[in-house]
Amino acid sequence: MNKLIKKVAQKVAVDYCNLSIVENPDGFLTQDAVCRLLNQECGIQVISGNNLQLRIHYELHYKDNPQNKFVYICKSGESIQPDMKQSAFVTEFSISDVFPLFADKTLLRKQSFEVLDCVYEQAGIRKVTMQEGGQLIRTIVTDIENRKRKSAEFLLAQLTDVELDWNMPATTIQQVSRIISEAVKEGVYEGIAMCVDAINESFQQWVDKEYFATLQSNPLKRAKSVNKILPHIEANHAKDDKIALLVVDGFAYWQYTILKEFLKQVRFTIEDGCTLAWLPSITMLSRQAIFRGSDPLQDYKQSPENEKKLWMEYWQKQGFYQFEIQYIYDTDEFTINEGVKRLAVVTVEMDEKMHSSTDYKDLYSLTENWCSRIIEQVGTIINSGYTIYLTTDHGSVLSQGWRPLTQIEKVFLYKDGSRGMRHLIYNNRDEQERFYKENSDLSMIMHDNWMSIRNDSCFAKENKSVITHGGSHFMEMIVPFIKIKK
Repeated sequence: MNKLIKKVAQKVAVDYCNLSIVENPDGFLTQDAVCRLLNQECGIQVISGNNLQLRIHYELHYKDNPQNKFVYICKSGESIQPDMKQSAFVTEFSISDVFPLFADKTLLRKQSFEVLDCVYEQAGIRKVTMQEGGQLIRTIVTDIENRKRKSAEFLLAQLTDVELDWNMPATTIQQVSRIISEAVKEGVYEGIAMCVDAINESFQQWVDKEYFATLQSNPLKRAKSVNKILPHIEANHAKDDKIALLVVDGFAYWQYTILKEFLKQVRFTIEDGCTLAWLPSITMLSRQAIFRGSDPLQDYKQSPENEKKLWMEYWQKQGFYQFEIQYIYDTDEFTINEGVKRLAVVTVEMDEKMHSSTDYKDLYSLTENWCSRIIEQVGTIINSGYTIYLTTDHGSVLSQGWRPLTQIEKVFLYKDGSRGMRHLIYNNRDEQERFYKENSDLSMIMHDNWMSIRNDSCFAKENKSVITHGGSHFMEMIVPFIKIKK
């Protein structure tokens, strides 16, 4: 266990109470790395927000999960309602409390967890003067910067050595995603970003030559695209087999590499694989293709009810009775009915977290926290006798604003789902051609009545960064299709 995190946990949590309400003026407890490690190593979930948000969490989560430990971060303990305070251990915390012998407390409170972790390792329990403290932190910061530079150089060399073969996408995406995930974890993604761009350019060449033909491939040996997932399952399993399809909305392959480590810890058997999202890579089309088991329709209305209907209809056509088929959405009670042979479980939590993230580092932390919880659901399904197929409708890419669409440009777009950050669907082909020709600086693929952005641009204000999807970038398009069993 991380020594600094262990010490922090001792300050903000107690054994006799599972809820702590903590004033934390320096904001240390809200740092992503701190939240992640407190949860991962100590089982403590840090919740921050205004008084109303904390109240809602208290009523909907804390009361329903009394066995879980929570730390609520508040601006002032006086503003917390009395019934919550009576249920909690109430305290104040500053990172300087962990370093009683470090003279320059102001300097400490300005540092990141990464720096403070090193300070604690080197001088956590000894006296440090003002002058020595300044020099110690300058040295640590320099060492961290040098380590990151070397790490970026090392990972860049590894990424450059990957042999790209998009006709063997599983091998390629596994190698590339492992390096991307490591770079994000180490905080050095910018050091490999140009190489990722070059890899994507290679993938776009493959898209132009092979993508549309791949959508009609035989599903017997492999589901090469999302519309072939159900036919693949049908072709490879007897009716008596208990099969669960777990669809994690918006789950990029590099995020799956994080989940894989959790799956290894519980010693499930994993068969790695991948599939292609439908273009444009949006939920309305790509997840529809999964549950329809064929090409999606543009006039489809995306909803859990319609998704459930598609799931039920597909398996009923294969001779299953209605009681043998079940669909569970995030908001449904997670209870598997007796006699179910074909189970679908859909979770949109990671898609919501993806859209709320400002960078990959933030998304990495959110993914780790999610993995620690979803693994319990996976275990429940596996222990109920099911083989799980885990997949997603699309991945995501960190995108940079090109410019927003004008109101006139929006007029000629199709109805629901016709535009997003990285795709456009038209009801007027002439306007589609005009937009494509007049905006040649925007790298787009145009097919039928739609267009998708190829690189990492998006329809947002210039210099704005967002994590989103809808384009044909390989990080959106090549997604996990994983088989999990005991």
